[in-house]
Amino acid sequence: MSSKTGNITYFSDHLDKQYGKRGSVSREQYEQGFEAFKLGVMLPVASPKRRAYARKVGGKMRHKQVLFSG
Repeated sequence: MSSKTGNITYFSDHLDKQYGKRGSVSREQYEQGFEAFKLGVMLPVASPKRRAYARKVGGKMRHKQVLFSG
């Protein structure tokens, strides 16, 4: 895949230049941090939906506390 098409640079090529190729220490640190960020954004959005669904079906949804080590 060409890294540039006209004025367009692929995001994966940008990450390669900024953090190194996949498997490098700096790139893996970036990927791990980005996954943590995504979870941090998704969990508050998902939680109200779970509660709304629980109210809709008339029961309480129980969940286990999940601890992440980073």
